[in-house]
Amino acid sequence: MKMDNLLKELEAMKITGNLSSDNLWKTCIELLENTFVPEKQIGKERPCEEKDYREYRQIVDRNLRNIESTLHHVIITFNDDQNKEETTTIIQNQYVRTFLTYLIIIIGEQSEKSVWNTAESVSIANSMKYKICNFYKCDSISKLLVGEGMYKDSSSNDTYSILNMVLLAVRPKLRKETWKAHPATVNLYKWILEQIEEPNLVNHMSNVIPTALIILDDYVVENRLLGIKCLERISKHAYMRKELVDTGYSEMIYYELTRLLGMREVAYVKPLYSCMTKVLSTNEYYNNTNCLEWTRRDDVLSSLLGNMEYEQNSDLRHAYMCSLPEMLTNIGCSKWCERLARILSEYCENHTDLKTLKVTLQTAKVFLVTLQPRVPSHCVSLYATFLKLHTDLMETPVFDKEIVENLEDCICMLYKLVPSIGRKIVTDDRMKSIINEHLQFKILNDTTYFE
Repeated sequence: MKMDNLLKELEAMKITGNLSSDNLWKTCIELLENTFVPEKQIGKERPCEEKDYREYRQIVDRNLRNIESTLHHVIITFNDDQNKEETTTIIQNQYVRTFLTYLIIIIGEQSEKSVWNTAESVSIANSMKYKICNFYKCDSISKLLVGEGMYKDSSSNDTYSILNMVLLAVRPKLRKETWKAHPATVNLYKWILEQIEEPNLVNHMSNVIPTALIILDDYVVENRLLGIKCLERISKHAYMRKELVDTGYSEMIYYELTRLLGMREVAYVKPLYSCMTKVLSTNEYYNNTNCLEWTRRDDVLSSLLGNMEYEQNSDLRHAYMCSLPEMLTNIGCSKWCERLARILSEYCENHTDLKTLKVTLQTAKVFLVTLQPRVPSHCVSLYATFLKLHTDLMETPVFDKEIVENLEDCICMLYKLVPSIGRKIVTDDRMKSIINEHLQFKILNDTTYFE
């Protein structure tokens, strides 16, 4: 019956071209509300299964097709209307904005294949996303959400943006006591973070950060990982923004992330340290931190280096080494120079793991550049490490040229930083079997030693 009423309203709209009827929009909104993914009623703590949404799966595609048809009729009528001033007034109508808000929610809920939908559901949702963007003359859903486009109200601000309306509409479903019963809304939240272009989320931190922290504070590994990735995404928007510090969110994020530093989960490592280093850098800048004193970065480095020293799992070793370079941002990290040199040497010795060896040599280059003043104190041990690795790779060639190039770059950089010692080593007769003509020329731009 409700769909029949909607069809009558749409037919009348096509005949009269009248889009200002509140009844039309109320009926459209009711259809959208009936298409929201329902709350999971049983077993809220366990993962979702298709049986939890058996009834909903029977109607979702039909409802989505009806919504797409409705959207199509509305767009055609708008395009036929030549009175742009009247059209803009209608666009800014409360019911129309609610219709758009609910439509965005449905598109986000159905943005990927899940236990509550089908492949057709995802396809229809994707089609509606492009239609609504084209209609609003937006290049992307991000611009539509933050209030850009053909029908933007010049007097509006972020408080009334579609993004803010969507986040406010779903807030009750993303509270600490409700979010696990609404996995589709969590999917919508994740989708929004992925869609919004940097740095637009910085204006909505109070609406997005609490949800990420709630999801992070869970015992399920997958949920924690989602929380970390959401915070990493938000931190890219808020990187070096004073708002992150002034609101106190940088403190909250730092505290929550430090609780996970000791977790031996490969999937956690890269996004966790990526987020952590952005929060640390932003805090250090706006708090005028003296990097030569003991800082929070040193606390994090202490934990990271401790993990690296005793880790034997190859995947974790690789993840830790990938995360180390972005933590080495200033001369204050020279407190850890001896420990870093020892770890780099140990990782270079285990050169059978070529994936980790490659990132180890890339990290060594960052180490040599960032901590130049302290390198001379460790040049002998570093030379021994790099030249031994060079010998081993000559005996057992590797087919990854980048590894060899990075190693040679490390030797050349070390030579330029400590030329007095480097020249003695490079020109020593005993080094002929180790340092070939190519490497000699790369270091000295000179091959006379071999003539």
